[in-house]
Amino acid sequence: MRKPTEKHPEPALTFGAPRHLANVTVILVEPAVPGNIGSAARAMKTMGLRDLVVVNGPKDFADHQQTIMLGHGAQDVLKHARVAATWDEATTGLHWLVGTTHRKRRSQFPQIIEARQAAAKVAELSHKHRVGIVFGREEAGLSDTELRLCHDIASVPQAAEHPSLNLAQAVMLFSYEIYLASLGEVPKPRYNLATVHEVESVLKHLSESLAKVGFRPHQGDPESFLRSLRRVLSRAPLEKRDANVLHRICQQIDYFAKTK
Repeated sequence: MRKPTEKHPEPALTFGAPRHLANVTVILVEPAVPGNIGSAARAMKTMGLRDLVVVNGPKDFADHQQTIMLGHGAQDVLKHARVAATWDEATTGLHWLVGTTHRKRRSQFPQIIEARQAAAKVAELSHKHRVGIVFGREEAGLSDTELRLCHDIASVPQAAEHPSLNLAQAVMLFSYEIYLASLGEVPKPRYNLATVHEVESVLKHLSESLAKVGFRPHQGDPESFLRSLRRVLSRAPLEKRDANVLHRICQQIDYFAKTK
């Protein structure tokens, strides 16, 4: 939940979209309701995907209230979404197609691969080729004929006995996996570490403050106590903000000792 003063807090893990994701096309085949198109577009944009093709979707879906509401922030994706009347029109210019399904398929189809495995392949191929990932109808998914036209068939591992994801949820999952696979290793956050002298300043302040409230180290040896504190604080690097928090605690102890 946002704090009252945080109108637009900075996202915790935000990175740019790799350029080659422009070569990835999301194809929605005959989506039933405009809201699912809007939600899918929002999921795509969040994960750096921009190219959306809708095959035989609801008429004028881009201007529909549901699309606008559920596609919040992804109006550009919806504005530039291409409308296709046929499979051939939707897949023109693509070099590789990944069909999605949650149903078991007969032996005549390619071996179904996991979404993560498919995403890794999409991320690799899209560096030099245009790749399409196809999602079927909400009720029936992609037909056998459509799946036969795909080079890979992918599915999401699920725990439910009769698994079924909403169309937009499926788009979100695949988009997320493609984005992660394109990033490679997610950059780790940078820490603003306290200097050695800043840590020593905290140790000295803590030792002095404790002495003011009557704390006595074991066998009356302040240096031995400092070594113990130093060992505790060295188990993990202290950030500057950690050092400031400890100084604030010491200041409160100092205030208590002064007013006692």
